[in-house]
Amino acid sequence: MVWWIVASVVAATAGLLIRARMETGSLSVTEVTVPVPELPEGLDGLSIVHLSDLHLSGYGPFERKLVSTVRQLPGAVVALTGDYLAGPGGATALIPVLMEIGRDRPVLGVLGNCDHRPPVNAQALVNDLSRSGVRVLVNDGAVVRLPGGRLRVAGIDDPHTGRDDLEAALGSLPPNRGPEREPVVLLAHSPDAFPTAVKAGVDLVLAGHTHGGQICLPGGVALWTNSRLGRRFSAGLFRQGKTHMYVSRGIGTGRWPLRLFCPPEATVIRLVRAPADEARATDQPGQPPAE
Repeated sequence: MVWWIVASVVAATAGLLIRARMETGSLSVTEVTVPVPELPEGLDGLSIVHLSDLHLSGYGPFERKLVSTVRQLPGAVVALTGDYLAGPGGATALIPVLMEIGRDRPVLGVLGNCDHRPPVNAQALVNDLSRSGVRVLVNDGAVVRLPGGRLRVAGIDDPHTGRDDLEAALGSLPPNRGPEREPVVLLAHSPDAFPTAVKAGVDLVLAGHTHGGQICLPGGVALWTNSRLGRRFSAGLFRQGKTHMYVSRGIGTGRWPLRLFCPPEATVIRLVRAPADEARATDQPGQPPAE
């Protein structure tokens, strides 16, 4: 009887490990609709492709699948929220991957906590990102001019390093002097930036860092997220007042190359026009959107 129990446990554990290893090579696409109060009509329906935590270690079949998948996604803008490399081999893959992803659309990005750790050289990484065509926002902002209007994007350095400065990032954006209100999107590696973004009146925060928990219980219930806010913002769409935040499960993995009940994802964020009184809505707990 004992041997049967032990054998069952061993078999179940082996099955989970096999699944966890295989899941790292899968890639899902999540589509999310975000209502933005008083969004200009010309930007109604605007899509942003959001990628986070690439953790590239080389250029192989998965990276080719990633590029092929993202190239087919609708999106006028690509947003990257940090943690680009997983080892020396990742640096050689970074430029070709990002150049292909952003071949015909603007790409903006911020740095993550791993981008400030050896062996990664943050300045060399910024140089490589810039060579790839990525506009790197380090406590800075940019105005993206699109056929339907202008999108204001701010980006902060990683909150976990203490280098983030939301006030400077938002302050670098030009005043909104046009007849229509221009929405503000904040790129932040970690969801820890959400409370200050809510106070600042940002429309949308795009974040990653948590990997969605990476190793989860069935249903995607995260066990740990490495966030000061705990597991509440592990992955998915959240809202407080007028501010929404989407936390990506990310593309790569951390130290352990395993994912369980938490597949990698590329996200298409679609902005839609909402009435002005939408901003009066109370806090809503986030739920991972249906895929």
